[in-house]
Amino acid sequence: MRNGGVARLKGLALEMHLSALLSLVVSVFLLSCAPVFAQTPVTPPSPTVPGAKLPGASDSFVLARAVHLVEDQGPDGAGLVVDLTDEVKTRVEALANPARLVIDLEGAAFSAGVTTSSSRGLGPVSAWRAGLFMLGQSRIVLELARPALIERVDFVRQGGTVRLVAQIKAVPQARFDEQAKADQARRLATRAQLTGPLGTRQAGAKPLLVIDPGHGGIDPGASGGKGEIEKELVLAVGKALRKAIEADGRIEVQMTREDDRFIPLAERVAFARSKGAALFVSLHADSLAGEADVRGASVYTLGDRASDAEAARAAEKENRADQVAGLDISDEAREGVDDILFDLARRETRLFSQIVARNTANAIQKGAKLHKTPLRSAGFKVLRAPDMPSILIELGYLSNAEDVAVLASESSRIRLAQGLGEALVRFLTSGRDAISTKIPD
Repeated sequence: MRNGGVARLKGLALEMHLSALLSLVVSVFLLSCAPVFAQTPVTPPSPTVPGAKLPGASDSFVLARAVHLVEDQGPDGAGLVVDLTDEVKTRVEALANPARLVIDLEGAAFSAGVTTSSSRGLGPVSAWRAGLFMLGQSRIVLELARPALIERVDFVRQGGTVRLVAQIKAVPQARFDEQAKADQARRLATRAQLTGPLGTRQAGAKPLLVIDPGHGGIDPGASGGKGEIEKELVLAVGKALRKAIEADGRIEVQMTREDDRFIPLAERVAFARSKGAALFVSLHADSLAGEADVRGASVYTLGDRASDAEAARAAEKENRADQVAGLDISDEAREGVDDILFDLARRETRLFSQIVARNTANAIQKGAKLHKTPLRSAGFKVLRAPDMPSILIELGYLSNAEDVAVLASESSRIRLAQGLGEALVRFLTSGRDAISTKIPD
C-alpha cells in the first residue's frame, strides 16, 4: 500500500508539471497566431546617431527578434518567451536587494527595432529590460514584485523560429534568498580581480587620456521626450572628442567602449588604470522630469559629500548603472583601512582633478551652455581611483530641447569636442610632469 501510494503521488506530481508546461506551450503557440500581448508596448524608434550602431548584428550572432511576457499558472507564475534565430547557451541567476532574475544569452544580440523594456508586469514580474551586456552576450533582467525563481528554460521550435521559454514561479522568501546567496557565492569564486597597481607607460610615450562614454547595452541611461537616449548621444560626443584630440597629435586616446555594450563601473576604472592613464573623463547626460527649462553642462569631481542636492541625485543615478544591468552591487570590494595607504596619492589626484574640471568648464562654453552651477562634486563610483585624475561631465539635460539640439547635431558636437579637446590637451601637456603615475612608496 505504501509503495503504491508513493507511486501515485509521483504520478500526480508529474501530471501537474506536464500540465503547467502544456499551459505555457499553449501560450507560446498563441503568440504565433495572434498579435503580441499588450504587456510589450512598442518602443518609439530613437534618433539615428553617427557611430551608435549595434555590435554583433552579423551572421555570426544569434539574433533575438522579440521578447514576450505571457501568462502562466495564474498570478503566481509567468512565462518569458524570446524569439531567436537559433538556440543559445543560457545562464540564470537570482539577485537580491532589489529582487531580480537574470537570464544571459551567450552569442546573442537583439535585432534593431525590438522592444527591449516594459514596465507592465505579469504575475511575480513587475518589469523587464533587455540588451547587450558585453560583446557576445545579451542579458534580460526581470524585476520582481515578490520572490520568484526561473523553474526551467526550454527551447521550442516553431517553423523557422526557435523560442526560448522560461517558466517563472513565485516561491517563498527563504527559498529565493537561499538561491540568491548560492548564485552570489559562485560569482565571487570566479570573479576576476580588477584592482592592482596603476599601469606604467613606456618611457617617452604620449600621455594617455581615457574617454568613458557612460551607460551602454542593456543600460540606456537617461532619455529625452522624443526618444533621445543618453548612451547613444554620449558615445557620439566621445568619438568626436577622440577625433579632435588625436588631430592634435600630442595625446594618445582610448575609450572604455566604442559601441553599444554594457561595461560595469569598476571595469571602466580598472581599464583606465591598467593602461596607465594620466586622465579619465566620463561623459554623461541628465534628465529632469517636469523641469524642461533646466539646462546646461556641469563638471563633477569626487567628493566625500555631495556639493548640493542635485549633485547627490546625479551620483545616485549614475551609480545605479550596475544594478540596472543586473549586477549584484554587494559583490563590490569594500573600501577600508587600506585607504590610508593611498591618502597622499588621493590628495594629489583630487587637486589635479579640480584643476582639469575648472579648465573643462571654461572650454564647454565654446560649444554649449554651462549650468548655473557648473562645478560640482559627489561620490561617483567612476571617480574613485586614488592615483588617476578623473572628472565626470554631465553634458546637458535630455529633458531640455536646446541641450538636446546641441548633443544631437553633428556640427554642434564637433564644436563642443574641439573646445573640450583643447582644454584636455593643454592640461595633459603642461601639467604632465606633476601628475603621479605611481602610488608613492
